[in-house]
Amino acid sequence: MKKVDMSSDAITRRLRQTEQLRKLSLSLMRAKILTDSEAVELRKRNQEDRARRASDAEARTK
Repeated sequence: MKKVDMSSDAITRRLRQTEQLRKLSLSLMRAKILTDSEAVELRKRNQEDRARRASDAEARTK
């Protein structure tokens, strides 16, 4: 039988992974199927948001 690491760090890591999987599961349960036009609009908004965040971050470093 395989030994399971029961150190404090290993337990904390497993708890964090479990939390992340739970959040993902809840997000997927709330998700809906998008139409093609909704998907295009969402991609466009995400690209604009990424570009805005990148320019904001660049402005802060100057």
